[in-house]
Amino acid sequence: MKPLIALCIYVSAFLLLSACAQESGTIIAQKTLEQPKVELPVYPDVVQPEQPEIPVYPTVKQPEIVWITEDGGQSQLDFNPRVDILFVTDNSDSMKSAQANLIKNLNRFTNGITNNKMIDYHIGVISTWDSSERFATKKKDTYQIGELRNVKTIAGTESKERFVTKKDSAGILANTLKIGVAPYAEGGPEVEEFFSPLAAALDKSGHAAVNEGFFRDDAQLVVIFMTDADDSSSRITPEQMAQTLIDFKGGRQDKVSVYGVLVNAKDPDSVKDWDLRVHPKYHPECFTGQKNNGKCTGFGPERLEEMIVAANNGAGNPKQIREQYIMSITSPIFGTELGRMGDSITVKTLEKQIFLSQIPRVDDSGKLMLRVRYGTADVLAQGKGQLIPNKANGGWTYNPSSNSVKLSGNVKYEYKEGARFAVDLVPVPLAN
Repeated sequence: MKPLIALCIYVSAFLLLSACAQESGTIIAQKTLEQPKVELPVYPDVVQPEQPEIPVYPTVKQPEIVWITEDGGQSQLDFNPRVDILFVTDNSDSMKSAQANLIKNLNRFTNGITNNKMIDYHIGVISTWDSSERFATKKKDTYQIGELRNVKTIAGTESKERFVTKKDSAGILANTLKIGVAPYAEGGPEVEEFFSPLAAALDKSGHAAVNEGFFRDDAQLVVIFMTDADDSSSRITPEQMAQTLIDFKGGRQDKVSVYGVLVNAKDPDSVKDWDLRVHPKYHPECFTGQKNNGKCTGFGPERLEEMIVAANNGAGNPKQIREQYIMSITSPIFGTELGRMGDSITVKTLEKQIFLSQIPRVDDSGKLMLRVRYGTADVLAQGKGQLIPNKANGGWTYNPSSNSVKLSGNVKYEYKEGARFAVDLVPVPLAN
């Protein structure tokens, strides 16, 4: 067996060698492939542009922050809040209880005004007028249209003074405002006028006139109508009366406030003067013959309300003005509403506007570089004093359109006799 295997191996090796011999087949010689010669394009050298020279700017010098204080000699930095309050009071017979109610609650009205050491006030009163011949010939008192009533002493006697000031006591003020009533049978007014005596009061305020000294140019002017009737002035419209007051204050509407202690159209006729009642003598349109035709539901002091809205224009819409400046003469909370009216007058009186000579800067955070201080002259000169906060309620705000500072009327001042304001600011640099 082994020889056979060996033979097979030899035979296989022989055959393999034979297959590899040259004679066993044609061998094709492979030609060597030559790589084609690629010529690279030659580009001209790109000339790099010259780098532009960066200009060297001079260093911008930031404006120096320098605080300045507005001229201390300006009188507008003084703080002497003044108010002239004129009551236009109905003294017809129907007003007896209303006047008594006023006197009873007067301290609630005057509390904020008279107890504020800052406020310099004048308070006076004139009475309604009636242009009829009957009134002119039969009225008992000697007061002419628009004349301030004399101040009454504690004993109730008349003095030579025509208005109450800070030096007078609360008792003197109460007696002065209690002018009493004039019954119709004794020559009292029937057809009440309020605009005509108010206009006359303004006219009689000049040199040597009966009302001289009451009205002051720099004071807030407050008019308070107190009546259960409406105005019957024939030659003055509500709008004209309002404009007359504004013109009297040099065109400054912000220096005028008009209030009303009045009846309302919805009130029962029993609390109204006859001219506002559904009565055939005063409102015949409400009757057919002598019978009420049901066309009329009630009358109110429309002319007085229109005048109050016009005089306080800018204090809100008509509804808001009526709510703020008119109170009911028959209100069950008469004292509370009267006190609210007094507080409103106090706030209005203490408002102040200071016009600046330079425009204040704003810092990088957007904060206005301005501050307001209050104190005596020597304290302010040291850079001290009460710092008033920058806020609308109880502080100050800046008005860029007028370049002025507006102080609200409810700032809590640390009162000092003779104190004034100082305004510090960093001014906007002037352009070169």
